[in-house]
Amino acid sequence: MSPLAAELARLVIRFRGKRIPVTELFGEASRFDPGLVGDAEGLTRFRSALGELETAEKITLPAPKSTTGWDRRTVPAIPFWVMRVEPLTVVPPSHPPRVWPHRLEAAGAIATRADERKILDRIATWIRDDPSPEFVPVQERSLELFDDEKAIDGYLSNRLFTSGALTLELLACFRPALPFVSQHVPGAGPTGLLVLENRATYTSFLTALRGLDPAARPDLHVGWGHGNGFAQSVLSIPLLEPAPGVVHYFGDLDLAGLLTAANAAAQAAAAGLPTLRPASSCYRFLLDGPSHWRSRDASNRRTGTDYPAVCGWLPPALRPQAVELLSTRLRVPQERLGLKMLRRHPHFWEGLAEGGGFDPGGVPQ
Repeated sequence: MSPLAAELARLVIRFRGKRIPVTELFGEASRFDPGLVGDAEGLTRFRSALGELETAEKITLPAPKSTTGWDRRTVPAIPFWVMRVEPLTVVPPSHPPRVWPHRLEAAGAIATRADERKILDRIATWIRDDPSPEFVPVQERSLELFDDEKAIDGYLSNRLFTSGALTLELLACFRPALPFVSQHVPGAGPTGLLVLENRATYTSFLTALRGLDPAARPDLHVGWGHGNGFAQSVLSIPLLEPAPGVVHYFGDLDLAGLLTAANAAAQAAAAGLPTLRPASSCYRFLLDGPSHWRSRDASNRRTGTDYPAVCGWLPPALRPQAVELLSTRLRVPQERLGLKMLRRHPHFWEGLAEGGGFDPGGVPQ
């Protein structure tokens, strides 16, 4: 199940009634995935995630030909409501009781079908043969247990997993972190990491850094966060070699970009990774730019957004200007800080690996 579908499944359970208005579900889901709003593919991904929940028997959708159940003004058509599917009542097993290993007792109490008992039989044998397993990617464990690297992904929608009786942790496996594109540019001093939201800015920063004297430039990984994908791929930072001691992030100065940064920072903190810091001087450069740099923010359409909270990831000195920008529903793309400006101010890189920044020396009008 995709991350968006898993979040929708969690939200569906939280709603009181069985019949759930999709407008409310979409609004809650956009907090998890800001790219749903203002992204041409957002509705397609949202509709696809609803389809995953229907396949997993978490929800039912209106009849395909219903004239009142679907909003056909959008492409794809989106249902006006979904109906939550309540869990089936567990039927007492008719087979002789099986004594399961302690770690499988909770799952054994639920397993009433032959296919579920077959799953537990495989796991019980594995527990017996490998009592202290090393944690490995889920695909490797799936192949070991079921001779199919995708089997566990399919079982995650089974009640043995959705009930919490079976978990990836119990199977000593994990989902590998989504990697982000990065390149290491050797230099002087401690190793740092600078992640850029967009591909063009990533390319320009990498080009400018490589153009500096190797003896003077910082030792730095430069990464492409790929938009809001960095909220998940941030967990791949431990895969970098040499390991960065300081991590900076620079994205678009808009609602979606700041939400991505805040979500990635929260993920990094929860995983015990280095603190994700804003590249403060880059954001100041955008905020201090001329008024014609500002344009309408398509990701900022909802009313009632807590802009001070969204801007809380930025340093205090930048928050008032950022709140004012978001409050007027405007944005500044990070591409305003391009290759020409980076070449003009090579001292930008000074201290970046240690957590410093730069003074751009004025913004061109």
